[in-house]
Amino acid sequence: MSRTDEPLRPLKSRITIFDEPIICSFCTYDVFIPYEVYVNVEEPGIGVYHVRYSAICQHCGQAKIFSDPSHFDEKTKNYIWALNQYLLSERKYKIKIIFYIGKKREDKLQIFLDMLLESQFEIDSILREKTEVSVRAKITTMNELQWIRDTIMNSAGKLFISIKSLSIK
Repeated sequence: MSRTDEPLRPLKSRITIFDEPIICSFCTYDVFIPYEVYVNVEEPGIGVYHVRYSAICQHCGQAKIFSDPSHFDEKTKNYIWALNQYLLSERKYKIKIIFYIGKKREDKLQIFLDMLLESQFEIDSILREKTEVSVRAKITTMNELQWIRDTIMNSAGKLFISIKSLSIK
């Protein structure tokens, strides 16, 4: 959590202003990467710049523009911090996928494994019994669980592979 005079870090995070989360107005997702934007105060300016933030939604790519309303309160003589940044950390997931594949469809299996490797999955083991294949993999990512599930299901769908079981821990 960032609650200091530091600027927001350009990392995947949840951001609040006065403890109210910033929500994407397009997809209602709340995970953003914020960037500092310097805006000239006067046109043509005398070189005085104001800092604003532009945050990019990590679900749909919509930009949200806001400024820091933190200020000094004259009555209480305290500085009121408005912006908070909650960084999302990387998580490790263990994945087990069980699916059906024809006896003569070794090429489909290899293409599916290649698709997983392209998406940064690490394949631990592959166990094949007749038409059933069990793949154990792991991934370290900041992406949400839904992204992992969608990646696996989309890869399987492109190859017309029927997934019997999918567990992500």
